[in-house]
Amino acid sequence: MRRLFLLLLSCTLPLLADAEDRDTTRTVESEEIVVRSSAKETNALQSLPEAVSLITPTRINNRQIESVKDLSAFVPNLFIPDYGSRMTTPVYLRGVGARSSGQSVGLYVDNIPYMDKSTFDFDFLDIQRIEVLRGPQGTLYGRNAMGGIINVYTLSPLEYQGHRLSIGGGSHGNWQARISKLARFGHRAGLSVGAYYDRDGGYFTNRFTGRKADRGQSAGGRLKFEWQITPRLKAMLAGGFDFTDQDAFAYGLYDKESGKIAPVDYNDPGHYRRRMSNNSLRLEYLTDRLQLTSNTGYQWLDDDMSMDQDFTRQSIFTIDQRQRQHSVNQELVLRSVREDRRYKWSVGLFGFYNALTTDGDVVFKEDGIRDILQPVFDGIPMPVQLTILDDRIPNPGTYRTPAGGIALFHQSTIDDLLTPGLSLTLGLRLDYERQTLKYNTSMSLDLRAENRPGGPQMLPPGGIPMPLAKTLTGTDHQDFWQCLPKISLKYECTPDIMTYATVAKGYKAGGYNIQMFSEVMQDSLRSARPAMSGGSGRPGASTGTKADGAAGGELRNALAYKPEETWNYELGTRARLLGGLLETEIALFWMDIRDVQLTQFVNGGSGRILTNAGRGRSYGVELSACVRPVQGLSFDLNYGYTHATFRDYDGGIDSDGQQIDYRGKRIPYVPQHTFSLGGAYSLNLPDRWVNQLTFAAQYTGAGPIYWNEANDVRQDFYGLLNAKVTLRHDFVRLELWGRNLLNTDYGAFYFESFGRSFVQRGKPLTYGANLVFAF
Repeated sequence: MRRLFLLLLSCTLPLLADAEDRDTTRTVESEEIVVRSSAKETNALQSLPEAVSLITPTRINNRQIESVKDLSAFVPNLFIPDYGSRMTTPVYLRGVGARSSGQSVGLYVDNIPYMDKSTFDFDFLDIQRIEVLRGPQGTLYGRNAMGGIINVYTLSPLEYQGHRLSIGGGSHGNWQARISKLARFGHRAGLSVGAYYDRDGGYFTNRFTGRKADRGQSAGGRLKFEWQITPRLKAMLAGGFDFTDQDAFAYGLYDKESGKIAPVDYNDPGHYRRRMSNNSLRLEYLTDRLQLTSNTGYQWLDDDMSMDQDFTRQSIFTIDQRQRQHSVNQELVLRSVREDRRYKWSVGLFGFYNALTTDGDVVFKEDGIRDILQPVFDGIPMPVQLTILDDRIPNPGTYRTPAGGIALFHQSTIDDLLTPGLSLTLGLRLDYERQTLKYNTSMSLDLRAENRPGGPQMLPPGGIPMPLAKTLTGTDHQDFWQCLPKISLKYECTPDIMTYATVAKGYKAGGYNIQMFSEVMQDSLRSARPAMSGGSGRPGASTGTKADGAAGGELRNALAYKPEETWNYELGTRARLLGGLLETEIALFWMDIRDVQLTQFVNGGSGRILTNAGRGRSYGVELSACVRPVQGLSFDLNYGYTHATFRDYDGGIDSDGQQIDYRGKRIPYVPQHTFSLGGAYSLNLPDRWVNQLTFAAQYTGAGPIYWNEANDVRQDFYGLLNAKVTLRHDFVRLELWGRNLLNTDYGAFYFESFGRSFVQRGKPLTYGANLVFAF
């Protein structure tokens, strides 16, 4: 790090020394100027009748928001734990969220949806603003938006031009480089091009290998072309590619009684590699009264994950999983644009098709064969004893889960209803979706049949070999219909003060548990007694090509889960006071959650499933405030409280035959409190070699967080302090940054498997510096 700082200073000082003698182009960067528009909203962003968080470019830079995970706790009641690989981006908002399949909070980039949360975690580049709409957004956004929506907008080359180069590094082997160019061609066309590279040296050492368990690197690029074809017709073509290569899964054994977390210590390697591309075409036609918008998106994903499923030195079983996704979506929106009219409306049509193929290859190793598979055959009531001879048994599977849907939506807003300042917004969406499952999984193993001690002597001494193979194939589908209404009443007593009340419905799509097939295969093997050949009394080989033992409905009950639905009731107020020096927002919400989707590990311990546990309830309060007392100084406060519990819970039967009921328990992974307090101060120093000096600090906290349904393991409230100091001269900036400056020790994630508990620690203190050239 000492060498890094000396290198950065040696590069910076000569530039600062002769900057005044150069005829350079002054830096033009986006600060607090934001474009507040939406293709389908009938209300302006600042007057939406729902809770909204707007993150401007200055806050993005000062608060070190470099990916969607950095929004955690900065937005009230938003929690995004940073753990594992980029394949998993669980987002929790107002008590709803998702660990495994699907998502409860949607992500849009330049009005294009990201259809799978495996694509959520990418590096931000040239971001113009971020909007977080809290509460169900089903009417305008449909599926998987029952907690809210995160809208990310990138810089437009028609509005911003310039060049930017950033290089930097830090502790724990962190290095990064970014370059971008925004250019305008005449008055009608513009192009932005950018690329990045990040390297993370890792934070936690695997004692078994002596290497970091969480090293990684990523690289990618963005391209955006905008063309004002005519005064009324505008087009935008955008594309991006991202590559990720990680050594992931830094989980350590956790002792519930002592609360201690053991070091990472497992024998089989783990990694995650991802390639993805996101592409979009936006066409916008504007008249004096109407705006017609077409948004077309295509997303491609190809990733590969390898994981030691037991995370110990035992050789129980591993999984190699590869996903290949092709997703296409199309949205057409027609809306009114006359702001002077009392009645505003929008109507739209949305359709998508998502083709996802998952190859999940589970491999049982010697300890897993002994402890998991051998007991399957020991429990079969037969006159002979069956012993597995293999020391390694693959269980490959290919699972195709295509999904498609179509939706029609409408929203109307009537202003000055009965009295000036009072407005009513009504919305309705009709949503249809079909989920399909096509599976092909198999397992083959070598058995030896022997006489049981003290039993009838049916076989020759030493027994006989007997191969066994099982194949499960089949298809299934589910159809989902949803009606998603919304009603809002808003009163603006002044242009700067408003109150509102909103009722809205949202839902998260259902689907299939492909992770369950390992357990299904074990059940199939358990029910497949080897056939007795003729009258010899000797067992023969047995094969299967269907899902025997779990016909039709039974298999579907094991694999399928239903949509999760929520009704949200919200009351809030938003104010802009003291001539804009103070902005505040307060929201109260109540959510009724039905068919709660929860990730649970199956009894065998060799897989996890998503199941509908019952009903839940979530209520709370959100507070945001931003104050700018003097020029260059700003403070922001964000606080959220969520009380999310189960109203009903169907957890099945425990090992003692008792019904599992966690009614009244906290819903896991939802922090009760989120808190953020930050400030920034910029000091202008004319005629100095440093023109501007900026200090920024942010304290964020979350907790307590209950990690399981029983609520017997939790992470207490913890806080993280980040800070940044920026020295600027003309087009050169030196940024000194630090994260988790208090070196807070906390658990980022918890899970249970095979009767053991595991935790991944949060990232420790990191610090570094960036050298930025912007002109």
